Amino acid sequence: MNRLTVMSRALAVCAIASAIASPVSSAELALPRDGWVSWEVAAVDDAPNWCCWSDSRPGTAPKPCRLDGFRDGYSSRDGETTDTVRVYARLNGGKVERVRALSATCPVHAGTEIQDIGKVAADDSARWIAMLLQPANADIVTRRLIGKDALAALAIHEGNIAQQALATIAASDARDETRKEAVFWLAHLRGREGAEVVTAIMFNDKDPDVREHAAFAVSLSKSPQAASDLIRLANTDRNAQVRGQGWFWLAKTEAAGAERAIDAALRKEGEDSVREQAIFALSQLPEDRATRALIAVAQDKSLRREDRKRAVFWLSQSESAAAQAYLEQVITARRGD
Repeated sequence: MNRLTVMSRALAVCAIASAIASPVSSAELALPRDGWVSWEVAAVDDAPNWCCWSDSRPGTAPKPCRLDGFRDGYSSRDGETTDTVRVYARLNGGKVERVRALSATCPVHAGTEIQDIGKVAADDSARWIAMLLQPANADIVTRRLIGKDALAALAIHEGNIAQQALATIAASDARDETRKEAVFWLAHLRGREGAEVVTAIMFNDKDPDVREHAAFAVSLSKSPQAASDLIRLANTDRNAQVRGQGWFWLAKTEAAGAERAIDAALRKEGEDSVREQAIFALSQLPEDRATRALIAVAQDKSLRREDRKRAVFWLSQSESAAAQAYLEQVITARRGD
């Protein structure tokens, strides 16, 4: 990253902080001091249809989400999206106890009446949630799960305030777990723009745990360069664990060049643990590709003996007929049958 880019990012962070520092107050959102309140906002493009499901089959009706229960998790189903979401917040004496965002059509259940304040501009709603997530307000969110739900709610909001707030949290929040959550949602929900922020974190962050988590997030993102960026990370990161995880997440993308990149790494990677993880990564490719790649490693006498043995081990764990046939040939040859 060049100096101009760094300066631009620094100026952007200042601008973001300024925008978030002008919060929408409870009065402006007409929030009660006690009980549940909800409002509707526009969702980010291709927002998942978050609800609670008793059946994963498309077209089946959702079940009501119990807002008062932490155990009643919500999720989406493949291919189902929404244009609008509804934010739910529970307050007690003006203190926020819960925040959750669900599809606007998702049925809910609460132990008390839910006050509906109608539609709210996505930027205004995102600014309010972003204020909750600032370190200075850590005492407002009394349980970590509330913070996780608030980050998810922020991520699904349309608009620049949500995008900028997530980017700021991901890049500079003092709480590592909060940063990782923001990294995930940027990659998962915020399109190419979010993926670009996460990719920069993956290459430049000082914390190897955060870089490793960013690699996972990049593998799920819409970045057209995801595979090539993961290859570069796995080849160049200064931390062996991050390099090894780079190969793993590359395999999970099922990118066409994964086998070739891993084969090259086995020949030049000096860290044994990274080569071990790279061979395991080959086993995570689609079955036919995994079998061919592992057999190629097992048969390549120019590679380290230990690496070839690892390839044989992962072939032995496969249910592929081709893998089992190869192992039978190896056993037969050793016996001299």
